[in-house]
Amino acid sequence: MVPSVGSFFTPLKLVEAFNEYDEFFALSRRRYIPPNFAEMRHVLNIAQVHSSAKGLRLITFDADGTLYADGCHIEHDNEMVGHIISLMRANMDVAIVTAAGYPGEPERFEQRVAGLLAAFRRLKLPAEITDRFHIMGGECNYVLRVARPSMRLEFVPDEDWKSTAMMSWADAEIARLLTDAERVLAETAHRLRLPVQVIRKERAVGVVPQVPTVYEVLEEMAITVQHTLMDSPTPFCAFNGGSDVFVDVGNKSFGLEALMNYLGLTPSEVLHVGDRFTASGNDATTRDCCSILWVANPEETDFFIKLLLTDLRRMREQPYIE
Repeated sequence: MVPSVGSFFTPLKLVEAFNEYDEFFALSRRRYIPPNFAEMRHVLNIAQVHSSAKGLRLITFDADGTLYADGCHIEHDNEMVGHIISLMRANMDVAIVTAAGYPGEPERFEQRVAGLLAAFRRLKLPAEITDRFHIMGGECNYVLRVARPSMRLEFVPDEDWKSTAMMSWADAEIARLLTDAERVLAETAHRLRLPVQVIRKERAVGVVPQVPTVYEVLEEMAITVQHTLMDSPTPFCAFNGGSDVFVDVGNKSFGLEALMNYLGLTPSEVLHVGDRFTASGNDATTRDCCSILWVANPEETDFFIKLLLTDLRRMREQPYIE
């Protein structure tokens, strides 16, 4: 049922997690209907939350479809605002890892997390808390932090956090990759009779359908790029964004590994929460470098982070026995 589940970096008590889920949804009492993929995903998530809570030092979130609905932003009333601040107050680093990339434009990233930054200012959070917040954009191409005292976002210099491999990606090779990807996207859109708008950025290129289409058409485009450019010397991520298809330089595994090195962390201390772990999703590669939670929507993210915060509170309240 989970043929490409990925690596495990912490022990998981799956029987206990199954029993916890079974208590509410009575899987074991069904006679004819076996557990489905979503239910197995929930059991794995419960086990991972309980296991990670003990040593978690960095939690990262995909943005669209995970923290908020596709095309939306973190508004003032988003429940995740309070959850993120609670995690940071528990001495945990928090990062939003998104495909959105705006080189040289921190204000555009600020628009996406306006409600969170407003809460930082309203609560007058000290530097030791806000220093724990990061945004990684363009899959792995930009890192931003909270500047003091303005509480605005600023870019972290590449040389401070990027890996040697990432710094070696040559501009000429990047341009060649994006040109090839643009050609393949245009040819595939023509083959599928889908009119599209091409969007090209510094380290990404994508297409946005100009007429309604189906999910499978976007899947075909993403997988076609993956297969056609699989020998590219420059790593890339071709993914179905749900309403568009983009090709980014690098992928989230490069970004997470660089962020982990920047913060001095190991895979067992890191947890990534995302909604696209399929072959055409841009969260899939994170399974190779840290533990994950696979959610389907922001409501599921809210549920599992509440579960994590409950575990953290219980551990703090547990009395010390000599």
